[in-house]
Amino acid sequence: MSSPSKGARAVSAILFSLIMAGLLAFAGLLLGMYLWPHFGPARKDPDDTDAYLFGLLVGGAMGLVGGATLLWYFWPRAARDSSTTKSA
Repeated sequence: MSSPSKGARAVSAILFSLIMAGLLAFAGLLLGMYLWPHFGPARKDPDDTDAYLFGLLVGGAMGLVGGATLLWYFWPRAARDSSTTKSA
């Protein structure tokens, strides 16, 4: 069997990173909305949007960092050619 081309591997790395970044962003949104009532100021309004904004901030940060890290990790790299390396 032939191995997938570099372009196909790049597309799959991008799709995987986007899916994982979305899941990380959603987890960060839930985490931020959970932590805000515990560590944030007391609520004055039942429709307080600070918790949602904090959740979006945490989720966005987790999504960006996680997506970039996964994209860097799974990006197809050039194969190391043993003929170009000098052996001692």
